[in-house]
Amino acid sequence: MLSTSNERPTTLHIYNFGSVFGNRKIIKGEDKVTTLYFMQNTRGSMHWTFNLHADGPDGPLLCRAQSSYNGPPMLDEVNHGPTILSMTAIRRPVKMERKRGAFNGTVFFEGPDHKEYRWQTTARLFSAAMEVRARAGRMWRHLSRSSCQCLDAEDALIATYRVTSMSVTKDGVLVVQPSGKFMLDLLVATSLAMRTPNN
Repeated sequence: MLSTSNERPTTLHIYNFGSVFGNRKIIKGEDKVTTLYFMQNTRGSMHWTFNLHADGPDGPLLCRAQSSYNGPPMLDEVNHGPTILSMTAIRRPVKMERKRGAFNGTVFFEGPDHKEYRWQTTARLFSAAMEVRARAGRMWRHLSRSSCQCLDAEDALIATYRVTSMSVTKDGVLVVQPSGKFMLDLLVATSLAMRTPNN
């Protein structure tokens, strides 16, 4: 494997244009001008789906995602099954799912290297959200999703998704470490799947 020690992280800016029944996301590069990905999301009463394209809405399809659940992803009492990602570059479906006993908000998936990765909320925000969870469900969802980290099985940081709270159209910033660039499309897709139930 090539050394990634001198490489810089890849920064992507995610812009959200939504409605009650679905939304669109445009993912731009570090220059905030170049469109790298386009996502179209639709949702029903019990599930949501999205298509992720390279470049723009007419670009090649990279991923089709579907979840059987369309509510807050943090509730202990809800077992909503995995989110299934059909990546065009990976011949098998990628499952995003919680594991029994895992912290709330932690979702596991297998990378193209057949290793396990997980998206989880940051510890500081997770603790703050726990304090308000019983009092304010919507506040809980907002706080608990303000920042997510993707880690590998050895707890090395692969990517971070930081939600932009003070912007009307910008949803957040995805920063992918050099060690995660080999699965950039999958990290974009899984981070969007983590965000989709909330907006």
